[in-house]
Amino acid sequence: MLRASRPKPPGRLEGIARWGRILGLGSLVLLSGAEATGGSSPPPGGGSVLPDHYVAAEQVFVPWGLRPTQRLTPEGERTFASAWERVSLRHDSREIQFAGRRVFLSEGVKAHQGRLWLSRADVTSLLHPLLRPLEFAKEARVVQRIWLDAGHGGKDRGTHNDPLALSEKELTLDIALRLEQILTAQGFEVMQTRREDVYVDIGERGERSRVADLLVSIHFNAAGNPEARGTETYVLTPAGQRSTGDHRTDPGDELGAEPGNQTDAWNAILGYQIHDALVENLGTVDRGLKRARFAVLRLTTVPAVLIEAGFLSNEVEATEIASPTRRGEIAESMAHGIVAYANLVLSTQP
Repeated sequence: MLRASRPKPPGRLEGIARWGRILGLGSLVLLSGAEATGGSSPPPGGGSVLPDHYVAAEQVFVPWGLRPTQRLTPEGERTFASAWERVSLRHDSREIQFAGRRVFLSEGVKAHQGRLWLSRADVTSLLHPLLRPLEFAKEARVVQRIWLDAGHGGKDRGTHNDPLALSEKELTLDIALRLEQILTAQGFEVMQTRREDVYVDIGERGERSRVADLLVSIHFNAAGNPEARGTETYVLTPAGQRSTGDHRTDPGDELGAEPGNQTDAWNAILGYQIHDALVENLGTVDRGLKRARFAVLRLTTVPAVLIEAGFLSNEVEATEIASPTRRGEIAESMAHGIVAYANLVLSTQP
């Protein structure tokens, strides 16, 4: 039965959130990278036509106290800074680093007439919530009930590593049950998609989670490249924007709004908090906070993330994941991120 009181203070998990960074301006760096670029960079400020939906970086950052420290470099870079924060932008990149973590925009930064420009949609749905969560307080859900979704199950084995006898469906359930113990001890009510090796339809997972205050879907990754490793966290792609894996230039033919888009701002905040905790505590390779239209994210109506907690196709990482100790560390790191998010939500409320 759900208690009327809020969860008790998070004890030894308390203070995970970096309050100055989260409630203040945040530290933001936009960089280039092969995964985020849309091709070779033309000369900054060239004759290309700037889309109507772009806004100058000065208009975004100067009102938040960050001012340009230099002119646009020949490479298309520029820095904005305050006494506490520093923002570096680079032309033709969809990747940013926010407080030391990789985060992906829907559209790339553009250089035009000696200035750098950002998509208004990215500013609205991503940068604004991450930098100013207090301004989204009315949309926040105080966290009491948490839905954990152990990926796959039953006839759906998920990805696997046969030499190590690892199946994604077994690993995700193990993590979910460990995470439930930690969160319950912190005073949260935890609900699970499954507590045993059964198949649950992917659409049903998102719909059933609507009774909670947030959703965490747990998965493990695989790739054709055996060197691929690390952690990536997904939130739902906002309506009309490109998913991270979509490299088309024009996002106009993307899908419209889904039920999960009702919480776009807090999706981004939840995704960042959990991704930051995983990378920080596990020392894992940071593969970024990304966007996708996975069914479990589309069909819920609460802030939600899908976590790919490591690669079973990478021999070193899979061997680590095979250890119960490492799986305990993964569960605890997820708990750190969830508690940091819950504390941040509480801080925005009267």
